[in-house]
Amino acid sequence: MSQSPLRFVQAGDLHLERPLSGVSEVPAHLREAFLEAPYLAAEQVFETAITEGADALLLTGDVVQLDRAGPRAIVFLLKHFQRLSDHNIAVYWAGGPIDPVDAWPAAAPLPANVHRFPAGRVGNFEHQRQGKTVARIQGISRSPGQAIDDSGFYRDAKGLFTVGVAHGSAASPGAEGDRVHYMALGGQHRRQTVDQSPGIAHYSGTPQGRNASEPGACGCTVATVDDSGHVKTSFIATDVVRWIDETIELTAGADEDALLAQMDARVAALQGKHADRDLLVTWKITGQGELLNRLRPGGLSEELLSGLRHKYGKPSPAVWSVAIQCVEPLCVPAEWYDEETIRGDMLRQFRELAQRGDVDLQLGEFLPEVHRTGALAELAAVAAGEREGLLVAASKLGMDLLSVDEDEQ
Repeated sequence: MSQSPLRFVQAGDLHLERPLSGVSEVPAHLREAFLEAPYLAAEQVFETAITEGADALLLTGDVVQLDRAGPRAIVFLLKHFQRLSDHNIAVYWAGGPIDPVDAWPAAAPLPANVHRFPAGRVGNFEHQRQGKTVARIQGISRSPGQAIDDSGFYRDAKGLFTVGVAHGSAASPGAEGDRVHYMALGGQHRRQTVDQSPGIAHYSGTPQGRNASEPGACGCTVATVDDSGHVKTSFIATDVVRWIDETIELTAGADEDALLAQMDARVAALQGKHADRDLLVTWKITGQGELLNRLRPGGLSEELLSGLRHKYGKPSPAVWSVAIQCVEPLCVPAEWYDEETIRGDMLRQFRELAQRGDVDLQLGEFLPEVHRTGALAELAAVAAGEREGLLVAASKLGMDLLSVDEDEQ
């Protein structure tokens, strides 16, 4: 049968209660952006539904944890749900672990255009346009600790385009969209299509990245269904602050000036590519050369950070350098390892520790007896995933200290 064309916007993991985090030093002029970004990004989601002329907005859960967000989030959502209602746009909301269906306060009734799916079973709605049913929308909400049950999803027997909405999936990889024509999924902060046939299963990701582990553009998805049932998806960026990973590879002869010149060029390119957004950049330095030995926390990295923040972090929009990371091992002449010097002893010790991954780094034993329990002892504990980075940082610190001694002699 012929399919009525449809357009809907998919969004999830708005997390209105969660501001940006993971930055050791937030400048005063960016503090408001860190707090307001989740709301501004969510506002762009609602605006997208209106400007795109969508039939519906699909919310795939973890919209807000109300006991952390407070009344502001309720007022915000009611305002924008009503805006959608004024434009004849329906909302289909599948709750996630933080926004189960029973968490919304009864004292703040939702507009009639907002449809919430039940927990524990798949609910069904017939989406209508001008009194005619044009699609079937199915969904299930979650409660904390509750697994998703996909068994209740099914394609409409009369051939109506069928959309599923859920926070996550229990289906096996590659089969997430098999039960319906389009499965809108939440619970994953990176945008990804995980199934293409016979049905599509898609995560739209979060509208706003919260920390450096969520780099790149974030937003929502506009899905357009043509009269043959073919679905085309497009990405709409909604983030107002964007996390960026920028990698620079140094050559053996590169010095500090060469590195700064590359950073200046990259900042200019980032400003052109990500216009009108504040950028939070983590620089990752790789390659070869003696300069890598000086790039460590507390050393040259801190000096470069200070300069970059002063130069690019204050204008609006800002390009704020979050960190400079260099996990490349020491780059020193091979003969230094054979020296009968303090430097040679140090290099041989670090090489042995790097090669013997079975040797635990028990830093707590270097603490005074009185501090071998409690907070300091916890800081001295080295997790398996931190071992390599700690050895690299410690070896660079040792080289720096020995270089200072040599310069003073």
